[in-house]
Amino acid sequence: MISYASAKKFKIGSPRSLTMAKSLKIRSWYIVDPAAKPEAIHSAGADLTVLDLADAPESWNAVGDFCRGWAGLAPAADLAFLLPVFSSARTEAAVDLAIRHGAASVVLRGARNGAKVQRLDMALRVSEIRSGLAPGMTRIVALADAAGILAASSFERCSNRLVALGWEGGYGPSSDTAYFAAGTVALAAAATGIAAIDAVSPAGDTAPLQSDCERARANGFSGKFCRRPDQIPIINRIFSF
Repeated sequence: MISYASAKKFKIGSPRSLTMAKSLKIRSWYIVDPAAKPEAIHSAGADLTVLDLADAPESWNAVGDFCRGWAGLAPAADLAFLLPVFSSARTEAAVDLAIRHGAASVVLRGARNGAKVQRLDMALRVSEIRSGLAPGMTRIVALADAAGILAASSFERCSNRLVALGWEGGYGPSSDTAYFAAGTVALAAAATGIAAIDAVSPAGDTAPLQSDCERARANGFSGKFCRRPDQIPIINRIFSF
């Protein structure tokens, strides 16, 4: 399995780095509150931890403490950051915070189309330069909202940073809308040559989660977002096949 740490050695934008980025295999994407204890999150066994910056800015005050605690844990692991939607007017500030704390990748909520990814690409470039980093080092995962699902083809070739496409839930997991959304995102990701990441499943019994994971894997998804540590072993097991 190619990790984010190994892929980060290559400058995004070159043919080799793009191939590396698009072959990343991350099964479990664990979204956590910045106020969580780093040791407990690390021990949960997720392939990638995603700090949630999509909530109120007050929660951002805990990011520094979390990242300092995380840096002292072994084995070393990269962090991703979940960004608020652009309509919140907080995305650029969240980008700056993520870059200051060494984000390997950012996950954009409410991605309505490829133009939003391009806008994020430029915001990352500005923040990277401001922090003295080589532009292009931070990768993007886009979470398509309803508009983004309907405009899924616009994500193709929108940015060399884009390494995965996911979707935001809110529909019953067995509804026709959820099936359409997941299928559209899976096809768009395959056409673009990037990974497809399934939406968070509701908390509850393990049987529905297992069914969700099996269906997603059969439809071409390589991993799944989650917010509960007890979901991670199931996700890791099913997406290991």
